[in-house]
Amino acid sequence: MNKTNQVLEYFKLFGVLCFITAVAAIITDWRGWNTLLFVESFVGVFFVVFASFKFYRLKEFAYSFQSYEIMKNRSIGWGYAYPFVQLLFGGLYLFRFGALWLDLAVFIWSGYGTYVVWLTLHKKGDFYCLCLGNVIKLPLSTTSFIEDLGMVLLASAMIILR
Repeated sequence: MNKTNQVLEYFKLFGVLCFITAVAAIITDWRGWNTLLFVESFVGVFFVVFASFKFYRLKEFAYSFQSYEIMKNRSIGWGYAYPFVQLLFGGLYLFRFGALWLDLAVFIWSGYGTYVVWLTLHKKGDFYCLCLGNVIKLPLSTTSFIEDLGMVLLASAMIILR
């Protein structure tokens, strides 16, 4: 991928993150502003948006996911299930079912994702970030690691704020 295309893809990712932040702020303002509600709304919208991109090309995502998932030799099913779990998490937060058990599940889920990305970054080869399915094509990089680690930190914040 040439530098111009890569910059364009990062610009798209930035736009998606700005959209998620704006929608979370609107939801929070509508419901009555507080920090926990904003974090829940942000995580909820984040999971729903990122899952929807994976659904767009689900089969392609599932097979691509196998390229760097540490359980890749076990089943392609995890690649198909992954966006459904993200959608479930997002829906639970958006419909205000956020609770300590959900925060802990997201903490573990995101921690595992961070570990998988970290392992993959240390392998040789060309891997792509699959956070937005195969719609936005970015190389797997520190950005992917920071994204997963950010979700760990947001889950931690929700645990503390409860």
